[in-house]
Amino acid sequence: MKERHIALVVEDDPETAEDLVQILESIDCASAVVNNTEDAEKELQEKSFCLILLDLQIKSTRDSIKGHVEHGKNVLRTIRARYNEHKENCYSLPVLVVSGFAREADVAVEVMKTGASDIIQKPLVSGQVSERIRQALHDSGRRTHDACCEIPRHQKVSLDNGIVVAIPGERLGRRTRVTVGGNPVDLTDASLRILLNLMLAHKKDTVANKRDMGATAEQGFKGVANLQNELKLVLGDVKIVENKYHGDYCFVKGVSIGECAFDKLVQIGNHAITTLVEQLRGLSSGAAKESEGNSSKFPPHRRRS
Repeated sequence: MKERHIALVVEDDPETAEDLVQILESIDCASAVVNNTEDAEKELQEKSFCLILLDLQIKSTRDSIKGHVEHGKNVLRTIRARYNEHKENCYSLPVLVVSGFAREADVAVEVMKTGASDIIQKPLVSGQVSERIRQALHDSGRRTHDACCEIPRHQKVSLDNGIVVAIPGERLGRRTRVTVGGNPVDLTDASLRILLNLMLAHKKDTVANKRDMGATAEQGFKGVANLQNELKLVLGDVKIVENKYHGDYCFVKGVSIGECAFDKLVQIGNHAITTLVEQLRGLSSGAAKESEGNSSKFPPHRRRS
């Protein structure tokens, strides 16, 4: 028996999900169906798929009452963080967004920038859907299922081999692209600020205190935890940040700083980010006097032990 393509269908409307399964069967493609973000991410961790059909307005968990378009966008970001390999303009793992929101130009543009391969608008037209699925498989190099075994996989990161943190700086909606161990992940502005503080401390061979990153002495600090949660998409269980002492944070041994697109980061227009970027730019270019002048605006850092 020949191996067939297998698609992950992420759709919380049972009738639409069944229609998609039948369309996939008509082109000899097997499928697995989930209706929420939690189960979708579990399937992506445990299995390999040749194609993703993704509704945007889905629930976050099985027990959730109502779906939201942001849950679908989060699944798309998760997929692209793990499977960002592409040739020219085609991703090796195609994601077809199946949504009534496709008629809204701003949403369509955003999901295409975030990594969708195509958009299919509801109500479904069987012939059009099957043709777009065939085209997506063809364009991604998956003409037959045998070709799927030759597609490069997500790079596994390990501190033993060293992990390079870099910021190419592409802006995707309200997030910014960074790479960790060569794998891309898109961070919120809040997490980007934490990362820049850690990068700056690393360059200075110091630690970053939570007060420098927005917390008060009396507050607990969730900023680093939120950053590590976003980086978990590409790091898995690997931790690259440690708490040295009472809110002093730094990268663990094995982490190094790569290239950063300073000009792109300044264009974000966030004052806190711009200030950190200019300090990091000064240190990276060896402008010692400039970095000393900028560092006077901040409380002194403790040395890393």
